[in-house]
Amino acid sequence: MIKLDRICEHTFFSLINENSVVVDFGCNEGKFAHTVIGRYGCKVFSAEPVPECAEQITRHPRLTLQQVAISGASGSLDIHVYPDRCASGFNRSPAEQAIRTIRAEAMTLAEFRRRCGIGRIALLKVDIEGAELDMFAAAADEEFSDIDQITVEFHDFFYPEMRPAVEAVKQRMRSLGFHMLPFSLDNTDVLFVNRRAAVNWQNRLWAGTVVKYGRGLERRLRQMIGRTATAPARSAGSSAPRRCGDA
Repeated sequence: MIKLDRICEHTFFSLINENSVVVDFGCNEGKFAHTVIGRYGCKVFSAEPVPECAEQITRHPRLTLQQVAISGASGSLDIHVYPDRCASGFNRSPAEQAIRTIRAEAMTLAEFRRRCGIGRIALLKVDIEGAELDMFAAAADEEFSDIDQITVEFHDFFYPEMRPAVEAVKQRMRSLGFHMLPFSLDNTDVLFVNRRAAVNWQNRLWAGTVVKYGRGLERRLRQMIGRTATAPARSAGSSAPRRCGDA
């Protein structure tokens, strides 16, 4: 049975070795890249447009970093940087104000691969704060044929208007022969597995069971937490509600 791995809230099958190529879009400060290198000894090509984040990425002989944004077109892109150090080409809610806007070099998936000389990709990790839809839309169907797995954090939880487009991406990837495994309730951890990858139906069934019961457990825990929050316990002899962390 092929094991599932999870790094930085991205779940994927352990189909990676020292000869594999992993592409990390939205490298941030490099935690995913360095963890996957440490576990598998693979080569990683990363994209991170925010200078402060790129400067924090520890250099490694197996890591190639491009300080670029991934989008639907090559050129330049305005990136809004928020207090939590997330960066997006989209404005969040009016209540969240970007601390600054930077102009970054932008490129498509195809252009990134050409620049880095990338052939087959064992795993593509995508966490680019809403630009994933533009990336998918700009990529030709054949661009995905030699990618074994794609793990994506979609951002329709920030931008509900994106949900129809997110569903369209899922449908397109299915039509291209990818199996889809949603490891989250809100599209923040979605895995696409190429039917050409060495993942048989037993492994997909097992992973689907993990998804089914894992999501059920998550719902149960949320319900329990919700009940605890709305009906706090009272300590003996006191009318004050008991707070989390109280002795």
